[in-house]
Amino acid sequence: MNAIVSICHFCELHGPSVVFCTQAFRDLLDLDALTDAGALEILNSRNLEDEEQLKAEETNLWKYGRIHKETYARSKSTSNDTCVACRSFSHIQPGFISNDDSARVSYVSAQYPLQSELYILVREACIRSLSCEVCPGREGPIYFGDESRGHVVSHTFFLRDVQARGFQRWYSILILMKDKMLLLNSWPFIVRHLRQTITHLQENAYKVYQNEESKVSHRSLRSAVFMDNFRKQRVTGQPRSLSELVGEREVWQHLHSSFTWLLKAGGLRLQERLIEGPPVNIYIADGSGTGNGLSVRELYNTLGGSIFHRMMHHLLIGRQVILRGSSTKIISALIHSLQPLLPKHCYKAIQFSPHYIAGTSCNILGLQSLVNIPQAVLETGNLCLIEIISKKENSDIQDTYNKTNLPRTSSVINFNVKNKELETADNIKPGNTEATEAEDIVESIKKFTFKITDEGSLPSRPPQVLNRIESAVCNSTITPSALMIYISTVIYEWINKVKVWIHVQNLKKMSNSHPERIPSPVNYSQSVTRTSPIPILRGSTNSLSRSPVMPAFRSASPGTLNSVPQELTPQDERHQLLAALGSTEWDVPLLEFWAKNFNQISGQEVC
Repeated sequence: MNAIVSICHFCELHGPSVVFCTQAFRDLLDLDALTDAGALEILNSRNLEDEEQLKAEETNLWKYGRIHKETYARSKSTSNDTCVACRSFSHIQPGFISNDDSARVSYVSAQYPLQSELYILVREACIRSLSCEVCPGREGPIYFGDESRGHVVSHTFFLRDVQARGFQRWYSILILMKDKMLLLNSWPFIVRHLRQTITHLQENAYKVYQNEESKVSHRSLRSAVFMDNFRKQRVTGQPRSLSELVGEREVWQHLHSSFTWLLKAGGLRLQERLIEGPPVNIYIADGSGTGNGLSVRELYNTLGGSIFHRMMHHLLIGRQVILRGSSTKIISALIHSLQPLLPKHCYKAIQFSPHYIAGTSCNILGLQSLVNIPQAVLETGNLCLIEIISKKENSDIQDTYNKTNLPRTSSVINFNVKNKELETADNIKPGNTEATEAEDIVESIKKFTFKITDEGSLPSRPPQVLNRIESAVCNSTITPSALMIYISTVIYEWINKVKVWIHVQNLKKMSNSHPERIPSPVNYSQSVTRTSPIPILRGSTNSLSRSPVMPAFRSASPGTLNSVPQELTPQDERHQLLAALGSTEWDVPLLEFWAKNFNQISGQEVC
């Protein structure tokens, strides 16, 4: 765990003082191993002799995370002006070091942090923990900090001392780190371990206090009116070190072991892991490779903004899109291009059919140019028919119209015109790569025009998904790969909204099929009348009925109170659900279409 554990003391002579710090130093080569494969070989090739030689060098003080002697000398020189109560190590004692060879980490305990910038942060945290950031009762854990000065968990406590003012001395243990979320998530673990350490210190200090009090009552000595100057000087208290207070010479070694274990166990206890639901490819097609199709931006430029918008509007709300023409390759490419724009369960395509297939079996259909669509299907208005006409064929139709002066109808488009260039375009040359085939498709599409000849009426506004897709496609600064990632993200976001939509609809069905599970509306009304001291104003609603996640209770009308309805209408409930989802009424057709047969994806249930 990347943190510094410090014990601080409020000295009667010097104020808040940092007494003892433990921090971890990691091998720098471990960081290089993440990016350099050769660094791992260097780590493995080291033997014990090399390690001992590195430790013996004058520029290094310990095994991992080398610190220069100049840095340590500066930290040691700062402890010359402190008293014995503010000091953990003598001038000739460097501190304690524990090496974790498996993790290649050295845990170092010293008087102060060995980096000047960290010393400033620990010093500020020490002053705040012992002067202003105090919990009720002055003993216990508390959190404070910010991004610039670090985040701190401070546990303050008292130790009994017969020579201290008030017969007790004030200490605190600090955990300083930059990661706020890791620190707060580790709060129960850190506080539990610190309390064990503090309890051990307090028990030992109390034993020393009781032993000294048993010999002579220091409280009585202080309350005596007549004292000689020598006794008065001794009783008012001389600073004493922590080891003397707790009667344990090895207290710093024990604190080093305790703080080292806290840093080691804290780092192993919580690790970052990416927790997801089912993989995204279960719901969304991989758009990284379009096969023989076009990219989304190429599809937009080929069809034109108006045709693309109307076609996608029909697709997103569950209408059938029919591509009719004489080029099998072009129709197949266009149908492949539509796959990344829909969830997998909403993409039901037949690339090329010799006869019409109903929309219940496929929502994207490719037809030969001579296939007629039944009139009954056209009258329903649940389709969008796009004609793919070659420019040569279109000019021949125009000439025929001018010569015969025939009226233009949709049947004129069905003339069977033999186009040798078209037949050549449909043939894929052997040996061409996928990139060459895509270029051939783009060149072949230039010989065609596209026209919507029949479609049903559309809502006045499209779903939000279509607006976001079009805005991204029209943004030329977005690369094709980034565009596909963005579109997949938008679709996956709305798939999650569909899951919530399905869950709420299922709850409504359960409440309608089991009305006995709902509280009696009469009892509800009486309880409100008897216990509620607040008058219910006209138009106000109960807080429970405003919640979009309680449809089961809202489905039953609780009656009226003073002729004022206490229940929202189903329409209001839907508005609140849409607001919770970040959707509008224009998105309802999309939500209902995407929710249809959604549970069939990979055989998994949504709710």
